[in-house]
Amino acid sequence: MDLTEIFSMAGTVGALSQLKFSEVLMDSQNRSAALFERGRKVIPDGVSSPMRAFAQVGRNPICAVSAKGSRIVDADGRSYVDFLNAFGALLLGHAPDEIVSAISEQAARGPVYGLSTEGEYRLAERIVASTPEIERIRFVCSGTEAVMTAARIARSHTGRNLLLKFRGSYHGHSDALLANPANLLSGAGNAKGVSKGISDQLNRDVLIVEYNDEQEVAAAFETHGASIAAVLVEPHATNMGFVKSKPQFHRLLRELCDQHGALLIFDEVVTGFRFRFGAVCTAFGVKPDLVTFGKIIGGGTPVGAFAGKAEFLDHVALGRNVFQSGTFAANPLTVAAGNAALDLLGKPGFYEALEEKGAFVEGLLRAGFAEHGIPFVVSRHGALLGLAFRDSAEPLLSYRDVKTQDYKLFEQFHIQMREKGFLLPPSLEEPIFLSAAHTHEDLERFAREAVQTLHALRSESVPA
Repeated sequence: MDLTEIFSMAGTVGALSQLKFSEVLMDSQNRSAALFERGRKVIPDGVSSPMRAFAQVGRNPICAVSAKGSRIVDADGRSYVDFLNAFGALLLGHAPDEIVSAISEQAARGPVYGLSTEGEYRLAERIVASTPEIERIRFVCSGTEAVMTAARIARSHTGRNLLLKFRGSYHGHSDALLANPANLLSGAGNAKGVSKGISDQLNRDVLIVEYNDEQEVAAAFETHGASIAAVLVEPHATNMGFVKSKPQFHRLLRELCDQHGALLIFDEVVTGFRFRFGAVCTAFGVKPDLVTFGKIIGGGTPVGAFAGKAEFLDHVALGRNVFQSGTFAANPLTVAAGNAALDLLGKPGFYEALEEKGAFVEGLLRAGFAEHGIPFVVSRHGALLGLAFRDSAEPLLSYRDVKTQDYKLFEQFHIQMREKGFLLPPSLEEPIFLSAAHTHEDLERFAREAVQTLHALRSESVPA
């Protein structure tokens, strides 16, 4: 039986999910690996975004062919329970029927016009209404563009150049946000997203301190406060694995920005609409000046947005100080998918059900770790989950803590979980993304296999 026959026999992703890996007969060469080698001839590393190369876990990337609900199927017919979920874009899981229908209907009317649409205005109104801290919003095509433009607005509004961000954070690949000063206040390199090709001046226009470190932040403002245009921060850090913020941390940032005339930018590309219907800043009781969105508000299509009070957003109005443009910004397909996604997210009980699922899998992991003597901390907020791969009862609080983890153990864990049919983010510095499509059976199997896999790997590493 060849791959074509298997797909014909299975018919759907649901049927494929019942096939064991051993039942998928392949040529002598793995098809995903063969496609990867083909891609490497015309695309650097064979991927269009670096994390897809799976280099941090020592395996070839997965070439996907289809996905539905909580499962994704690769080019070899293997089905995985997906905890990558497009790096957090798919809070609803893969291909919800309502979103597929909305995109199909819009595609038949035209995928892009280069003009505004009623759907764009409706999506903007709904997001603004969801978050009292914002008054206006403008759409772009990616989180990178959203944060890049928010930083540009902050510099325009304040007339200053310095941006303060946090070690280990990632806010997209624009020059200003990949800048890496030679002498950091935290005393060590940023070690994430480091890139050549960025001007020395931009490197001088960025300050980097440790996340959750109130003393370092206060020291940075004490020395540079008059030059800081903005502080750029995630409500919870999601590019260090999952690092929860201290309750008082963002309040301190707000106070320091107010004292020194800087703007506070919440990067909610990952967290926006993940924990509540709107930005999480509302739940935090902190009022940022600018908020960026992405991922979830696009319903699985390319999207980004920057939002805030009118006095800040008006910088991009015609004839004002900040230029921003994009042919595909608020394109009809994204707008249709976004509105369909918000329809689903806004249903009564949606976030309560997500919280219940998150608590369910967290409880199973904690119980399993306790039973097998695995001293790893489990961190969670809503549908975001993190495991700290180190022998410590203390949670991760900063990138300094993140780098104390056992990266080799995570690599082995990732490989074995992949063989067992679970797709995890291919980096210890990415969180585990839960979705509304995950069933309790999915979560129970994941927790059981994760505990057993870690117990076995740790037992093997202990000298006899």
